[in-house]
Amino acid sequence: MPPRIPPAARNNTVVQYKAILATSLAFSRTFNSRNLEFHWYPLWNQILYELVADIPNLVLAPQFPVWFVPDDDDGDGDDDEDENDGDDPEEIISQPPEEQPTKEAPENQDNPNEDDDEAAAAGDISFASTVPQKDAEEVIVDFVILHLKAVAQPQPELKTRYGGWRITAASVGLLVEVKRFPSRSLAGENQTTEIVSRIMEACSDLVEQAAYVFVQNPNTDSVWAIAAAGPYWCSAIIRPINAYEIMHRISAKDPSYQAPGEQRPDEDPHPKWNDILRVDVQRSRDRLQTIYRSLKRMGVMDVV
Repeated sequence: MPPRIPPAARNNTVVQYKAILATSLAFSRTFNSRNLEFHWYPLWNQILYELVADIPNLVLAPQFPVWFVPDDDDGDGDDDEDENDGDDPEEIISQPPEEQPTKEAPENQDNPNEDDDEAAAAGDISFASTVPQKDAEEVIVDFVILHLKAVAQPQPELKTRYGGWRITAASVGLLVEVKRFPSRSLAGENQTTEIVSRIMEACSDLVEQAAYVFVQNPNTDSVWAIAAAGPYWCSAIIRPINAYEIMHRISAKDPSYQAPGEQRPDEDPHPKWNDILRVDVQRSRDRLQTIYRSLKRMGVMDVV
């Protein structure tokens, strides 16, 4: 059964000023005449930023790539990372300027003439790496909250690059998929039905994104997920068992992958998504606090 929208979640007003402005921007016929999902990003960026603002090693990452590179024993080595790739530009002093690698910006694939529709190819632009990895399998997630671990770097020569801290681990704690709000011509039950449909689409996308997380890091046993359509959302904890078939499909592209035979999980393969709420109701804020407490349990780094 799809998650339902409680009647009390439909008519409440947004209480936070920034959320009011961000919601107004997304609903605006003047500034969002095409009803794009991207105009909902400021609202969700604000919500997610505030969610983990007091935890120094939980960071919000918009448009974050999750990918893995299948093993390839026949690789020719052309995709190896240069020793200076990713360095602070001010630190790269060993190469003359004409010998430093250049990077071309991807073309803008948005179609400004396509009314009331999303930018068709925006999700095809790869932000996964600055080095070519043609065999990489990846998905781009609207928002991710990362849990970082780091070690202090007291050496003066390392402080410029790392700011005194070097990252030793980065794991995904939360995936967020945002869909655009339904057509403005819909109202009542028709609008509710379309909201549910958009959120169920986001739920499906999140299971696939979680599968990439589990394949990338086999030690990850679960990840939180938020599926949104405009200001409405639901959430769930996704575990590897929920993404079993997708993990098998994408792992099969790796020549070193050993198929598990005909074994299938005994449990219900679907995550348990909760009710759909609007972001401006108290139940929504309570639910976000539950997610906050769970993410906080991943570990808070002492930076003092």
